[in-house]
Amino acid sequence: MEPAELPYLKTLGGDFVLMSTLGKPTALSDFRGSVILLNFGYMNCPDVCPTVLARMRAVIDQLPDIEIDTQPIFITLDPTRDTTERLRPYVRYFGDSFIGLSGTPEQIESVSRLFKVVATKENPTSNGDYGFIHSSHIYLLDTHGNVRMTFNQNIPLPAIVQAVYQLIAQSE
Repeated sequence: MEPAELPYLKTLGGDFVLMSTLGKPTALSDFRGSVILLNFGYMNCPDVCPTVLARMRAVIDQLPDIEIDTQPIFITLDPTRDTTERLRPYVRYFGDSFIGLSGTPEQIESVSRLFKVVATKENPTSNGDYGFIHSSHIYLLDTHGNVRMTFNQNIPLPAIVQAVYQLIAQSE
């Protein structure tokens, strides 16, 4: 029995342009033709963000034989501290194909709204440090930039890999 086609999550997503670790303004539409794994977070996140990015890397590592590019993208929720220069080595730690995006606080807020990201800045400590309480979903986008699935931290890695393969099969 053929698996059902992945749904279109029409209330999520949309095109945008942010500065990237590629050194130039980059639009989501620049990745047309690639399957995208997208996540929002921040570099100073002590545990959730590195774990999610490592999961994205593990997914990509399990897709060695596909003909469609799979592009991992990390959008910062903390553009004040996470400039593209600072993001570059951070995202590259998870893999050479990872791209980081940043922008003005207003741009990040606008893009976060497109994807219904939940993020609340925590009160700064006495030394001025702060964090965020935030959602940690991985968004799976098809080759046209449509959000087709989201995965929280409770979704097993094999289920994510299977969804990527299913989306690629539906794209051919």
